[in-house]
Amino acid sequence: MKLSILSYTLLMGLLLTQVACHHHDEEDTSNPVVTISSPASGASIAGAVSIQGMVTDNDLHAMSITVTDATGSTLYAKQPSVHGKTEYSFSETWTPANLTAETPVTLVVEAEDHAGNKGNFTLNFSVKP
Repeated sequence: MKLSILSYTLLMGLLLTQVACHHHDEEDTSNPVVTISSPASGASIAGAVSIQGMVTDNDLHAMSITVTDATGSTLYAKQPSVHGKTEYSFSETWTPANLTAETPVTLVVEAEDHAGNKGNFTLNFSVKP
């Protein structure tokens, strides 16, 4: 009997954890809003790159910051913890390595809320050795 109660308690705990993390608000149809304040679109940057901006939503679930080159190779990636937040300001620093020439790159910041709505912001700039 003790095993049954323990098993039931563990099962309920797991179910509640899953439900809490995967809360879906059927009425939420608004995408998260993503803004990037730095770098500027079209900028040409030598040295460290400051990546700054903000993500807002009623109930954020996940976020990613990715920088890729023209071939699609990931040069920088981060997934800040935004779960359950309504806003998140980010300030990241990325220092490109092993560059031999000015390299065009694409910065994409994506966010998703608990209802599955997605928002993103994409901009292009270049980095110099």
